Amino acid sequence: MLYYLLEEKGWRETAVKSIRTRLIRLVVLAILIPTTLATSASYVYVRHQNVEQAERSSLNALKRGSNQISHYMEDVRRLPTSLYANRSLINIMTVGADAELSESEGVISRALLGLFLSRQDIEQLHFVILKGNSEYSVYNMKTSSRGKFDWLQETDYFRLMKQKNGWLIDPAHRIAAYNTHTMILDEEEIVSFRYRINRVETDEPLGFLSVDIPTSVFKQQLKLFENFPDESLWLMNGNQLIAKTGQELPVTNDRFTGTNGSMRVGDSFIVYAKTNTQGVPITLVKAIPYASVVKGANETALILILIGAVSLILMIMAASLVALEITKPIKQLTANVWRVEQGDLSARFVATTNDEIGLLNRQFQRMIQRIDRLIKREYRLALENRTNELRALQSQLNPHFLFNALQSIGTTTLQGDRKVAYRSITGLSQMMRYSMNNEQTIVTLKQEVDHLQSYMRLQQQRFPNRFRYIVDVPWHMNSIEVPKMILQPFAENYFKHAFNQQMDATENYLAYKVRSDGDQLIIQVENSGVIMDPPVLDTIDQTMRMHRRPEDRQTSGIGLHNIYERLLIFYGDQASMVLQSPAEGGFRIVIRIPVEQEEL
Repeated sequence: MLYYLLEEKGWRETAVKSIRTRLIRLVVLAILIPTTLATSASYVYVRHQNVEQAERSSLNALKRGSNQISHYMEDVRRLPTSLYANRSLINIMTVGADAELSESEGVISRALLGLFLSRQDIEQLHFVILKGNSEYSVYNMKTSSRGKFDWLQETDYFRLMKQKNGWLIDPAHRIAAYNTHTMILDEEEIVSFRYRINRVETDEPLGFLSVDIPTSVFKQQLKLFENFPDESLWLMNGNQLIAKTGQELPVTNDRFTGTNGSMRVGDSFIVYAKTNTQGVPITLVKAIPYASVVKGANETALILILIGAVSLILMIMAASLVALEITKPIKQLTANVWRVEQGDLSARFVATTNDEIGLLNRQFQRMIQRIDRLIKREYRLALENRTNELRALQSQLNPHFLFNALQSIGTTTLQGDRKVAYRSITGLSQMMRYSMNNEQTIVTLKQEVDHLQSYMRLQQQRFPNRFRYIVDVPWHMNSIEVPKMILQPFAENYFKHAFNQQMDATENYLAYKVRSDGDQLIIQVENSGVIMDPPVLDTIDQTMRMHRRPEDRQTSGIGLHNIYERLLIFYGDQASMVLQSPAEGGFRIVIRIPVEQEEL
């Protein structure tokens, strides 16, 4: 009898173990296979998207770069036109420098020195007159004396004799003296532009001109198109290198077929774009580490693997509990997970036990709540508002302000104050570059203040002695990061609504004050004006806080509204923006945001 009882007990334990083992195996297969397939498919898809995105963004940058470099080379190509305008110089080239030598030396020296000083990026000039084989060079702001030119067939000038377009580029090489009358002070790398100077009436060659420009000029232009520090760029003239940043080019120029394209070479992702400047082929090439291109895909795969591993462990635990007849919490959990799977994120995971299943319910509840918040914040707000409203905010650079600024600059130029006009043009260009940069949404406080200062200096030029302004920002706060375009729109609103042109600077004022209070950044903006009645202030406040749909074309109050909603996007309920009208009159705005932004 005892034998049969022991045998039955053993059978039950074996049956329980068998059910648990089979359930665990089933759960492992049910989670592992789909997770593996999903991870592989997601990785392939995301990697493909990353490569396409990298190619698109790089091609766009290279196309802009090609246009910019083409414009620059076109400006350099036009340098000899100033020599054609000098009739005395052309006459000397026609008859030779030996005729009336004393007068010729002066004309040639002044013409070459003027050409040398016309651009800051010229390192050396070389000028050849075929009639009499005379040559001159300009280096370090000094024109050499006349030398004898007798090495035509050993230089690029020989090719220029038969070149149709009359100019060519000698790629990157060490600078060298063109004659014994010039002493080179350094060993800088340069790019040489060679020109053939013809008689206008007959196209007969009269001489040649070489303009040496440091390769650092082109390297600086190439660095403008770098998105990451580990990228490399090359500027090619046919098969020859003009300038580069980074490593050596891993492919030959014959791989670059078509006007633009991309390829993977070893550990690099290569993107190229071609253009043609007055018969001179130019190729711009960028190499990005392939690991950087597919970084997003690798991170996605890792996250999916971690999620799959966590899910697998949790389901094994659940299967073990089901084998021990704890089915009710599992059924409830399964039902709620199904609701979430159908898109119902309002499902409540009520913990009926205080064990692992209860903990799982609570963890799922917190996870779903966080997912719900992230969806609302990242997709409904960020995708709907950040791009559209930031562009709308940046587009507030009022055309009237631009026209008035240009008119003011023009007036200053006519008055002969060229330094003030130059500073004004520089400030306006910096404002335009800053406001048109849509890729940067978070900037330092110093960048925001510099943008504001540029705007106020232009307004001061337009309205001298008509207003005063204060920007009080402690220097140690310059590195604090804030959302872009939250200071200058207040100044624009001031000149639109509160500034009185009939009053002097004692009546018109605008003040910015930035301070910190613990982990809070306080920005206070105050300006002059009449006392606002509470209903008027309430109306402005309601308009600022009102939610606007993307298709809403209302423009009233868009500046304050955009700043307010962008603060909510970045900081949520941790940000506040209060409007006040002091008893003595005017308008005051007080903004409070966290010093350290929460990561999205």
